[in-house]
Amino acid sequence: MDQQSASEKKWTLTREAFDLLLAEFDRDRERAGAKYEEIRRKLIKFFTWRGCSSPVDCADDTIDRVAKKLLQGAQLLVKDPYLYFHGVALNVLREYWKDRERSVSSIEEMTPSKELAENPFHLKQRDEERLEMEQRLECMKECIRKLSPENLSLINEYHQGEKREKIERRRRLAERLNIPISVLRIRAFRIRAGLENCIEGCMKRKIRK
Repeated sequence: MDQQSASEKKWTLTREAFDLLLAEFDRDRERAGAKYEEIRRKLIKFFTWRGCSSPVDCADDTIDRVAKKLLQGAQLLVKDPYLYFHGVALNVLREYWKDRERSVSSIEEMTPSKELAENPFHLKQRDEERLEMEQRLECMKECIRKLSPENLSLINEYHQGEKREKIERRRRLAERLNIPISVLRIRAFRIRAGLENCIEGCMKRKIRK
């Protein structure tokens, strides 16, 4: 994957970018949220039908890239916004298959034992990765503590359960809060985006130390 593609994957969707994305769909928040969900479902189907093993991740990556482009001044300029997302999704799909091809080649060319023998830096690299994971966990705990009790309760309940149970939990949560399910999804997304921004900022501070 080229440098531009790699940097796009590292970029985290901000609240400002997400709000700008919704504004492109509709001025009405509820209708914008419904349009967002519709486009996301179409993207997931797009990647699923093309044999992608992680269609949800690829769909979210596509949305992130479009939001970033909007933040940088791009405009959709199409009657159906999905057409713009579809164009970006094609690039994401091409990169996905290139990554898969490289992964298969790497596995075929080098077994783990041979890699360790030929790369003495491998163990040191693992230690650095483990340290980064520990630092990220510390940052996550720190950022979670900064959440308001209401947001912490909402995001915890939003992610509980599996499959049908999770859907039912979210429906009941939306009813209890007296809001449409699309608005609940937007609230949860904003909380997650805020958490991710907080964690990335915390990690940058740790690296500078």
